Amino acid sequence: MSRGKVWTQLARDFVRTVLRWRDVDYRLLFGGAIVVLLFVFRLAAIGLEVDSIEVYQPRSGTSGFVKSVSNVSPACRDAPGYLLGTDRNGRSLAKMLVEATESFFDPAVLCCLIALVLGTLLGAVAGYFRGGVLEQSIKLVLTVVASYPRLVLVIVAVGIFTASLYDPGGSLGLRLAMIATFLGLSYVPVLAMAIYQKVGSFQREQFVEAARAHGLSHGRILGFHILWANCTPVLARHFFYLFGYFILVETSLSFLGGNYGVPASVPSWGNLLAGCRSGSLMAPQFIAPACCVVASILGLSLLGDAIGDRFERGRG
Repeated sequence: MSRGKVWTQLARDFVRTVLRWRDVDYRLLFGGAIVVLLFVFRLAAIGLEVDSIEVYQPRSGTSGFVKSVSNVSPACRDAPGYLLGTDRNGRSLAKMLVEATESFFDPAVLCCLIALVLGTLLGAVAGYFRGGVLEQSIKLVLTVVASYPRLVLVIVAVGIFTASLYDPGGSLGLRLAMIATFLGLSYVPVLAMAIYQKVGSFQREQFVEAARAHGLSHGRILGFHILWANCTPVLARHFFYLFGYFILVETSLSFLGGNYGVPASVPSWGNLLAGCRSGSLMAPQFIAPACCVVASILGLSLLGDAIGDRFERGRG
């Protein structure tokens, strides 16, 4: 089955899961809903500005727009007119959850693109041109990079580069870009080895031998007949895996504080969780961001599995 037919069948299956409740692929339904919500939240975050988010004052029962988040009211779970209450700075928790998607969505896409481009290139070249110095050199580089724990590598790299900045607190965009870059580079060995094994398994297939007999170039055989036609499930699965992993890393770094993640004045799910260290674990200020993190990572992982399995069945 061609790729176009596979995508058509995938869309039909998604619609059928909404209209019919038998034979439902709940991974595709749940994961697709999570991706749509994250995308909608990211678009909504464009229209929100943290400096003009309404702040609730519990003593007076009033609210207003402020420019500073210091010396304002603490978290209030029963603030009237606020669906989820307020955070420790008196800002609407619901709006903060939406605004927080800006801290990870764009950097996560950058991280995935870096890993996919480099991982696919290195893994495909090493898997196709086996038995030479090129293969051994690529595998050596991948082994060295994979020997370092990804989270530790990101923390050390971001700490070193952030310390060299003149104004670390005012370079949030650069810091997030560095997190995305180093996390993407650290994930390259994982994706490259998956592509390496996949490409190597097709080396002696009949369609590859036939393409060589017809005089097709190595680039066309590798790029179209192997990668494009047979490795898409691997790329799709790892894209969503890495997207969810970036959310976990960004949340963890922001929770740690300092100059590692997002500053406390900028909305982030990690910052919202960090504000509940001394509070109750059953408070909405903790439950809401925790549920967002867990649901996002779980949904992205399930969606990656569902799309990968659907492609595998479509090719079969």
